[in-house]
Parts: sequence; structure tokens; C-alpha cells
Amino acid sequence: MVASRDRIVVTNGYLQGLGLICRALAGRGARRIACEDPSSVEEGRIAARAGLEAVRVPVDGRGLRVDLLAAAEVDAVILTPAHQHPTGVVLAPDRRTALIAWLRAAGAIAIEDDYDAEYRYDRPAVGALQGLDQDHVVYAGTVSKVLAPALRLGWMVLPPSLVDSVREEKLLHDQGTARIEQLAFAQFLLRGDLDRHLRRMRTRYRRRRDAMIAALAESLPAATVRGIAAGLHVTVELPGPADEAAIAAEARSRGIALATMGDYWTGGHYPPTLILGYSQMTEARLRSGVRELAALIPSTGGDIREPAAWRPGAA
Repeated sequence: MVASRDRIVVTNGYLQGLGLICRALAGRGARRIACEDPSSVEEGRIAARAGLEAVRVPVDGRGLRVDLLAAAEVDAVILTPAHQHPTGVVLAPDRRTALIAWLRAAGAIAIEDDYDAEYRYDRPAVGALQGLDQDHVVYAGTVSKVLAPALRLGWMVLPPSLVDSVREEKLLHDQGTARIEQLAFAQFLLRGDLDRHLRRMRTRYRRRRDAMIAALAESLPAATVRGIAAGLHVTVELPGPADEAAIAAEARSRGIALATMGDYWTGGHYPPTLILGYSQMTEARLRSGVRELAALIPSTGGDIREPAAWRPGAA
């Protein structure tokens, strides 16, 4: 990244920052903003509250379909290039290059949600888009995944053209983020505690992810794990005509919390896909949870014998 203190605005988490950016963009004449499909539904709702029309642009196995942005006639785009949520894919290098070229040609803004970037288990983390273009990319970070969701502390590194308007929006919204938490986090950084915490948690989370994948291979051998080895969840594609909504409902009745691709996707047909988190569970609980999940699927009418042939974006 390339950043200076005069271009940083501290926020109460990522979603507040997104709202500030959307209002600032609308204030300077933006009309439409692209969101990844699939992605969190909150993004479109926040954009709409700011007066922007949210346009869904599909994601495939190489990340956001950058080639569709021009036809969508959008003024900005929200994306998770390091670890797309929820598919788990990474924005391909050639698409990064194409995105930067489109941003410059269109005079558009990209809002880079650096989702889960600190937790990559198979290789070093992917570099931030913001490092490629500081005039057209807003970098948004948060401690929600790094430390705790209850600590409402985020930040944005802004292009010079947006600094004043976003500062004004922040001032009018709440006059600033709690200073005590900021000072405590600053000391945490200065002492090197964050680096030590990340090294420790990468090891812990990788073991949990490995335990979940091993349990899936044993209990659901025909299922396919999509995405890269990163983050705090796995995206599990189920074979056969399984009903993911019925599976989720039955799982909840048995005390198993999970999400489905249907919670995030608006783009049409896709195979039954479950989003399984592992950050808060021991390896033993993960293994038992996957076994129980596998046992309940047939009771919902699912057939888990044959793998599906679908790939992200193929529908």
C-alpha cells in the first residue's frame, strides 16, 4: 500500500466506511455502483440509502468479471480482490491490470474491501490493489476478522479527491470513532503484538481449516471445496439435487449454524453450496459438526453420491 496519515479516515468498522464513501460519491454526481455477485446483501442496501443504484456484476473462478464493468455504466465498484466473499477466489493478475485500466479510463473509483487478506495459508498475502493506483482505489480495512467483530474499528485510505468529502460525512455522522479504542490499538501495533497475534492465529486457523477439510473428505467425499486456502470459512459445493435452504434449516434445528450461497447470490442457477465457518470451533468440534451435517443431508432429500460439474460463474 501507499498511504499517508492525511489520507486516512478511521471508522466504526467497514460498513460505516462504505456508507461514508457511497454518500461522498453520490454527492459528487455518481449514480451507479457495482457490487460482486455473489456478495453480502448489505452492500447494495447501503448504496441505495446513499442514493446509488447497486448493479450486480458476476464473479467466476478468476474473480470479478471486470470486462462487464463498462457495459454496466457504473461510476464505482466494490470488490474483495484478495479473497472474494463468499466464493473464496482471488482476482486474477490480468483482471487486476484490466480493472486499473478501466478505473483510469472511466474516472471511476474502486472500494477495496481487504477481506481476510491477513489469513492466507498457502502463500504470502496478495498485494493490495491500492498499491497500484492511489488516485482511484479506496482501501478499506478492519480489525473485525483480525481481532474481534465486537471491536468496531476500521479505516480507509482515500484518494486525494475524496478526502475532504469523506471527512465531512464522518463529522456529520458521529464526529469521530472512539479514541480510547484507537489509542489501545495503536499501542498494540507499536509493541508488535499484532504481528505476533497474526502469526499465532494463522497457525491455529490453518489447523482448523485442515481439520474441516479432512472431515469433509471423510464424511462428504463427493463434496468439493472451492476457493483458495485462506480466510475463516470454506465454500463447500454439494453434489446432486440437494436443497441448501432445507439443509440450513435442518442444521439450525440441530444447533449447527451455517450460511448458503443463496444468502449471497442473485445471478440465477448454481449448485447447492454451503458456507462453513471454522474460526470459533475446536478441531474436535469441527469434525463432529461435519459428521452431523453429513448425516442430516439425506433427511432433506439430498443426494450426496455424485459431485457436481459446476464452476463459479458457469451458470
